[in-house]
Amino acid sequence: MIKQDYLLRMIQEIIALIVQALLGKQKIAKSSWAEYDNITTQILGLPTNDLLTMDTQEIIDRYQGDADKWGKSELAAITLLKLSDDMESDQLVAKSRARQNGIALLEYIQVNSPTFSLQRIQLIEALKKTEV
Repeated sequence: MIKQDYLLRMIQEIIALIVQALLGKQKIAKSSWAEYDNITTQILGLPTNDLLTMDTQEIIDRYQGDADKWGKSELAAITLLKLSDDMESDQLVAKSRARQNGIALLEYIQVNSPTFSLQRIQLIEALKKTEV
């Protein structure tokens, strides 16, 4: 139980940091991002760049049956959005795909998870208003 609570807090902390960066269009320092990326890789059980090759349903299926499926799915969505935000404009197709998958995953979580998140709703709305 303690391990699960700690994991949930770590997921929430990483999500909050990335959401603040995305909404504020702020960059996360490379050293901080490397640390969070390492933790995210451990939590998700795969390198974060692997998310770029997965579609939304693959990510959902990956965490089905996991006690922390909603938190891990949301962390994957937020990570996709962060990766998209960091891509150069010459990677427009990959950037757009990562962004759309991140948004679709957040929408799925908002509709289906047992927890309501005003922050998630605001992020989805803000992302839909801005173009890639």
